[in-house]
Amino acid sequence: MKLCTLISAVVVSSMMLSCSNKTEEVAETEEIVTDAPKDTTPITVNEETKFKFDFAIANIPSPVKSINDIAAWGTEYDNTLLVDHKKPIAIGNEFSKAVALGIYNVDMSYAMVNNKGEDVLKYMKHVLKSTDELGLKSAVDHAIGKRAEQNLSNKDSLLRIVDDIFLKSDSYLRTNDRVYTASAVFAGSWIESLYLTCKIAENVTDAAAKEKAYKYLWDQRFYLKNLTDLLNDYKDKKECLALNDELKKIHAEIDKVKDPKNLKEAEFKAISAKIYALRASLTK
Repeated sequence: MKLCTLISAVVVSSMMLSCSNKTEEVAETEEIVTDAPKDTTPITVNEETKFKFDFAIANIPSPVKSINDIAAWGTEYDNTLLVDHKKPIAIGNEFSKAVALGIYNVDMSYAMVNNKGEDVLKYMKHVLKSTDELGLKSAVDHAIGKRAEQNLSNKDSLLRIVDDIFLKSDSYLRTNDRVYTASAVFAGSWIESLYLTCKIAENVTDAAAKEKAYKYLWDQRFYLKNLTDLLNDYKDKKECLALNDELKKIHAEIDKVKDPKNLKEAEFKAISAKIYALRASLTK
């Protein structure tokens, strides 16, 4: 059995067993392959672009951490906020497929954090299909290796494995095209995590939690600036340029607020409206 397929079966079976009240029999699986073939692609990546990517990744909370933080605000899990798993959103070029992968990863993480095994399965299928279509399967295989098998009972460990699907591996980022794909995945994950942040914050009733949610949104200006600086290196890519223009508008809206205490409901609605519109354009 191929590793990605097996990872799907193993991780989902584990989540279903630990996250639901049902007891299911886990089918016997074949031996897990732990070593991916060595990538012999020549290293031709632009070092400045690679540095911007590494800097952006290193200085942003992981999508999984963001979802964990959101879950602590005391709102109920709502899978109607997620993209429709029955309707593929990655129709078109490689860029849109990479953005979709980022979105699917965050939706899968949201389900996983909230112990919703059935939904984990739905989005895991899209994640695996997207990684295969983008030619990222070997990179994901290499990042995961035997770790999934060894950490099936530990949800936090599984979430860290999900984080590694966000293409943090230097062994993969050997060309500018690969960094471009990884940047698009990164952008998709950021947009979806911010979309969920805003949607969930709308339903927060506790004053202290609401203040924390608004501050969380305000803090995104730091991370978003790093992301737009990274995407600036791909001005020759029409689809990337269009996305980055919208991200810059969101950054400008957040940056207008000079102190988190000044981010009130009106400012929150103005920022979230732009995030909702961008996300809708990517998932239609």
